[in-house]
Amino acid sequence: MEERQHVSNEALFMGLVINLHATAMIALGKITSPLTQKIERNLEQARFTIDMLGMLEAKTAGNRTEEESRTLRTILTELRLNYIDELEKDELAEKNKETVAGAGTSGSGDTDGAAERPAGTDKAETEKTAGPRNAEGTAGAEGTADKAGSNDEKMNRRKAD
Repeated sequence: MEERQHVSNEALFMGLVINLHATAMIALGKITSPLTQKIERNLEQARFTIDMLGMLEAKTAGNRTEEESRTLRTILTELRLNYIDELEKDELAEKNKETVAGAGTSGSGDTDGAAERPAGTDKAETEKTAGPRNAEGTAGAEGTADKAGSNDEKMNRRKAD
């Protein structure tokens, strides 16, 4: 009976993590809402859901199977990278709006997209890190723990604002 309960708890835990993952992806605007059949982006809700998964990771440390730990770590990395991607899109849109409002149509002759990149980044870096990450984790969710760690700082800065 105890083994059966253990298997059930593993399935319930994985179900919870996957459910929260889907909720966060919907809030990030990466997948269609099953209720409205529309893309609905809500970064505050996404941040809350990502934080909840982070809390689950911390509170269940030492009590997860290797598969549960790997899945949770991969999902958190993917969501954090997508969250930062969405924040950067907002910042870029705001910068572009300010540029257009302030400069009008001066025709800067920018041919490599420099005006579309965050300040302090070069073309190669932007191409390497640009693009949304999807639910399957393509575009580099694997092996991005270093970047995800620095992105935690960005997420926390944004939270404080």
